[in-house]
Amino acid sequence: MAKAKLDENYLAENVRLLIEKLGVSAVAEVSRIDSIFFVEISSEDSSLLIGKYGANLESLQFVLAVRLKSLTGQEDFEIFIDVDGWRRQKEEKLKKMALAIAEKVSTSGRPESLYNLRSSDRRVVHTTLTNHPRVTTLSEGEGVDRYLIIKPRSD
Repeated sequence: MAKAKLDENYLAENVRLLIEKLGVSAVAEVSRIDSIFFVEISSEDSSLLIGKYGANLESLQFVLAVRLKSLTGQEDFEIFIDVDGWRRQKEEKLKKMALAIAEKVSTSGRPESLYNLRSSDRRVVHTTLTNHPRVTTLSEGEGVDRYLIIKPRSD
């Protein structure tokens, strides 16, 4: 049997089926930039879809990616799901926090460590501060003990 072609329509249909199986009321919009798919879900059941600290959202994203990889045979794509702008709002808060801590570090001259961040959250902080003139970031530790340090630039 031929593998399905992965495009926005195929992804949208699979999101619809998944939402239907979950028994929640939702509408999804799919967009794409190169091999990255963005799924924006609007739902009255958004808190259920998001879950505590976004756990359900991460699981939904994972299940959908695994399903599409097995149905299409393709591996070289990414899927990002957001429900009612939750992930985008969280990212904005992280960016503001990163800039505030960067200001504190550049004023005090002392590094600050950030613990308990998911790898995706650490990536947001790194990206936000990449071109910052007075601070730099690095990650230390392994696995669940990995943390991020914002420190003054030494150049």
